[in-house]
Amino acid sequence: MEKKTAIILVTYNGWALTEACLKDLSGLTDGPFVVAVADNGSSDGTVEKIRQQFPWVHVYPQAGNLGFGAANNGAIRGLIADGIEFDAVCLLNNDTRFDACAIVKLREDLDKAGGVVAPTTLNADGSRQNNFFAGLGPDGIGSLQFFLNAFRGEGGAARVLEGTPQPVTIEAIEQASSENCAEDASENSATLLETRWTSAVCWILSRKLWEAAGGFDEKIFMYYEDGDLALRLRALGARFFISQESVITHLGGGSASNSLSRALQHDRSQQYVFRKHFGIRGLLLSKAFRITRSLVRMGSVLPRCFVGANAKQKREYFRHHFALLKEALS
Repeated sequence: MEKKTAIILVTYNGWALTEACLKDLSGLTDGPFVVAVADNGSSDGTVEKIRQQFPWVHVYPQAGNLGFGAANNGAIRGLIADGIEFDAVCLLNNDTRFDACAIVKLREDLDKAGGVVAPTTLNADGSRQNNFFAGLGPDGIGSLQFFLNAFRGEGGAARVLEGTPQPVTIEAIEQASSENCAEDASENSATLLETRWTSAVCWILSRKLWEAAGGFDEKIFMYYEDGDLALRLRALGARFFISQESVITHLGGGSASNSLSRALQHDRSQQYVFRKHFGIRGLLLSKAFRITRSLVRMGSVLPRCFVGANAKQKREYFRHHFALLKEALS
């Protein structure tokens, strides 16, 4: 099969972001790349605008807002049904900006390293966006350290979750593959960093590996779908790398919503994934963490809920975590 990378975007309104992303991808139209968009029922004319402005894009309207994972699966199934040949899959958020060379470099690194390769990701202000992780719950981090994050502030918890990616050279990866061993590399000599897994802002992996893992779990609407897939990929022996020579900007990385509906969805997805992969131990860990976290957060603001300039805001924060506590206890 000829080398060709299928680049997959998922859209749900937000046309301006999608348009900018597709313009960045337009530099790849003459190369071994194919671009597909799975649209989750946009009401802003996204599908029609793509077909008019970017006729080289394969568009697959979904039956409503199916979520990130199901939409990605749908686009890949659509390409296969249309007879489009490709040997690698690049999942790409539509709220990213980049030079097309960044995607070319990702493909080059995939061909050399295998596994899953992600780019170095920046925030809109140019600062580093740490979208890498040292593990997930009992995996990598360990149950105790994960639970103790309930008592840590956001910064401390993030440091535990993220860990420190380790530099690795292509030569070391090849040696590990052939001799089941690894060697250290300095950051100056390494073009890749290795981590336990990364968020799927942008991933590239072989089609063979994608199909072996079975794609995304479509029971997960939002949050943890990439963590779930990462655990299954690692179970197949895949390693996760960050390219230091491929750089993209993720515009949505610093604007996570604190809405209750999103927080509830996050917690439900966490519980589902923990139980799926770690059984009853994972279920109990997820519940214990969320119960403790919300009790700690509620206790920290309770004295300030009725006095001071920010009393109303503190009461809203208290109610937010009270709702999350009820969900964890259910």
